[in-house]
Formats: sequence, C-alpha cells, structure tokens
Amino acid sequence: MKLAVTLMICLCCMKTIAQQFHVSISDTEPGLFKIALPGGGYVDIRKEDKNVSGMNWNKYRMTVTLIQYDKDMKVIKENKLSGGDNVYSSFYSSLEKIGDKIWFIYVEPASKNNIGNIMAVEVNPLTLEISQPKTLAASSSMELSLPLMNGMEFKKIIFKYSPDRKRVLLLVGAGKEQFYLSCLDEQLNVIWGKNETIAGITDKEILSEIIDNGGTIYVSYKNDEKGDAKEMANIMVFKQTGTPLHKTLRIPNARPAEVVLLSSQQGDSIHIAGTYCDKTDNLAGVFKGTMATGNFKLTAVQKSPFPETFVEHLANDDWGNTKERKYGISPECSSQLVETGEGISMVTEFSKVDVTSSPSNKPFYISGDILNIYFDNKQTSFTRIPKYRVSTGSRMGASYYAFSAQGKTIIFYNDNEENLTRDITLKPLGSSVYKNVVLVAAVIEPDGTLKRQKVIDMKDEDFLALTEWMKVISPSVVKVPLQKVKFLGAPGNQSKMATITID
Repeated sequence: MKLAVTLMICLCCMKTIAQQFHVSISDTEPGLFKIALPGGGYVDIRKEDKNVSGMNWNKYRMTVTLIQYDKDMKVIKENKLSGGDNVYSSFYSSLEKIGDKIWFIYVEPASKNNIGNIMAVEVNPLTLEISQPKTLAASSSMELSLPLMNGMEFKKIIFKYSPDRKRVLLLVGAGKEQFYLSCLDEQLNVIWGKNETIAGITDKEILSEIIDNGGTIYVSYKNDEKGDAKEMANIMVFKQTGTPLHKTLRIPNARPAEVVLLSSQQGDSIHIAGTYCDKTDNLAGVFKGTMATGNFKLTAVQKSPFPETFVEHLANDDWGNTKERKYGISPECSSQLVETGEGISMVTEFSKVDVTSSPSNKPFYISGDILNIYFDNKQTSFTRIPKYRVSTGSRMGASYYAFSAQGKTIIFYNDNEENLTRDITLKPLGSSVYKNVVLVAAVIEPDGTLKRQKVIDMKDEDFLALTEWMKVISPSVVKVPLQKVKFLGAPGNQSKMATITID
C-alpha cells in the first residue's frame, strides 16, 4: 500500500473541534509520588543522604522514614527503617505500588565499588510495618562494579512494567559489556535473572528496553557495523530459557540512528520505530515496523523521508540544514513512542548543551522544537511544534509530556504565550523568562492537524508547570505539579497541584 505523507504546519483547520481542558488547582493535594490508600490518606518516604567518609559514590548512605498521612495531609505515623540508621545505599531507592501492594525497593551497601544487593520489602499501609526483605538481584549474581570516582555517571538501573503490569523488567548496568537482566512478577518474585552481553557494545549503546505481558524482554541497540549490516536496526530478544534471539529490521539505503520500542497494549506485538540517516550524518527520515510477540516475526519496514518543507522549517529553527553536504535534521534529539488511535506516534524533542556561548563557562541547556510523527497503515504524518528555551542552573519544566486521548496525541509543554498567536511557520520566540510562560496543550490529529491552546496560566503568580513530573491518573485525567519560581529561575518554597480533565 502506498503511504500518504502529510506535512501539517498550520495552526488549525476548519474541521478541527477544539479540545476541552478543565483545570482544578489545589494548595493541599499531595505530590504525585505519595501513594493513595483506599480508605483515604497517603503513604510516602523521606530519604536523607549522609556521607559516611570519603568522596567516592559508595560512601554515601541514606536514612529512610516511612510516613503515613491522613486525607488532609497531616502526619499520623512514621516508621524509621533500620532504627533510623543510615544503612541504605544512595545508588537507588523507590516506593512503588504494584497491584494492590506497596513496596520499598532499595540497594544494600556493598564492599569496595561493587553494586550491592537489590532488595524489596512490602509495606503495610496501615501500620507501616515492613515484611522480611526479598532479594531481587544479588550482588554476587550481578558481578557489577562502578568506578570509585564519578561512578554514578556510569550506573544504569531500570524498572519497567509490562502493559498489564503483571511483569517487571529489571536492568542493571555499569557502563560495561556485561549487564544484568531480570523478569519479576507482580509480587516481585524473580521469574528469571541472568547476566547478559551483546557482542560489540556496552550497556551505554542500549537505546530502548521493554517487557511484554509474557515476560519476554526486548532490547534495541546501536553499533558501528559496516556494509549491509549498517542498514539494520538491531533488537535482542531475551527469554527465560534458550539462547537470546538477534532480530534485525533492514532500513534500505539508510543507517538507523534511534531504534525505539513499545509493547502494544493488546500484548500481541512490539512497535519498532526510529530515525535514520542516508547521505549525511543528519537525520533523513523515520521508519516503523512491528514484531509479533508469539513467533517474533518482523513486518516489512515502513520508511518515510522528511518532507523538504519540514526540513526547511527546522533549519530555520537551527535544528536542521538544507545544504547538500549536511542536508537533514539534527540528530541532537530523543524520542518516545505513544499508541494513538489505530497507529503510533513518535514524539521527538531536540536538545543540546552549549558551553561556547557562556561567558562564565557554565553550560546552557537548550530545549527546542517537538516533533510528532504519526504512523498507521494508511499514512505517515509529520507535525512540528516550535519551542525554544535556554536554561542555566535549573531545567524545571523545560521538556514535555505526551500521551494519547480520544484517538489523538496530546503534548503538554511550557511556552511563551505570544507563540500561540504567532505564525507557526516562523522561528519561535524564547520561553526562557518564566514571567512569559504558560502551560500549552498541542492536540494532534492522525492526519497531522495541529491545534495549540493555553491550559494553565499562572505566570503572574510566578508558578511554573513541571511537565517532567506529569502523571496520567485515568484515560482522560492528568495531574501536574506547579512550582513557585524565584527570581532568575530558582525554585521557591510553594507548590500546587493541577488536575486536568480532557473532554
């Protein structure tokens, strides 16, 4: 089937009906990471870092306190774990609700520079008592260590859930060829766990990792193959038993740049999408394929070059180039996949660090345009959302949050309000001054039609939406924290919580 490629850069079109966003703002609602209890109230943890001695990463320890709140956020109970001693490694910790149980996941300190045992205890939400610890990954099994100095720069620890949340992926790496991979059930029992390697790469070259409902783990990665192999998007399939499967998706006459994976909600397939280069080192287009979870069979790739006008607009925003030797879109971007209606959206954001323009040699963090590339069996549509922000010390609210509702992709991001009435084909005005910033929703139809609208405007009160901490509560409800911002962008001591309902 021939694909219809649509480039939509207009603000809206006559057939589009504006999405309705209803916003309520609370001064007392708890943060997003407090776990709500069925009868009212919340459970949270307080962590305090303490340096035991020395400067290496493994000398830092934490004290951990479990806290129970009532529905009005008054503290009614505390439990200082391990008697309040600082015996928890600062390597990683998290309070998670999996199924109907609450778990505290942590890492035990280990000798020298080894990564310690990864442990979990169940938390009784009424008494705050904890269960006997269970081992998710033993230090002796992982056999991983970090450099003594700046070791945290090399750490990789990832927890991800299957679509039905009954399986959990655990990946632990230390910037080396060997990494540890495990599949857990919803009770955090280990189904399988083992050391793995992928020939020719370290865990730094892993691009994407997911787990399906059956507990199979998929990892995409990038290597420097030559010849025909350079046209291959590489995916490793890890199962409980047997040799890992190496699957390749060929991108004809192109070199894959990003390879992003997403397990379908139905659980029967894995979405594969990414960007590619051809004649230059800049990005020339996008590709999409699928893999069946039953027999791991791959479909033919769907390859779509960026339209010329799309590249021209991004070049005007300094995220592309129209000269023949450098033609294409900047690779300084990262992507995620979102199931949308009958297809998927690949949402991509440009970002880079600039130290050359800073008189004090402090880095400038630049976050730029957002792209939405939608794929289904009938079309590939391209949408550009112009955005430009420069951050120095803090990058609060600099990025975006994307999800799907009612068959459309909705992307929340902060922007200069003047950009909403400005010709969308022009280079965007900067949104670095918080006094000019509002929370915007970009609503994108499958055909690429774009409508931007203001959702929250609290700039006069110096509140900024922290889009990086947004959370979906239900298919049509999201929550986002609002942070008071001081002069020059430092966080203040006030916060609010906004609930956004989408009609």
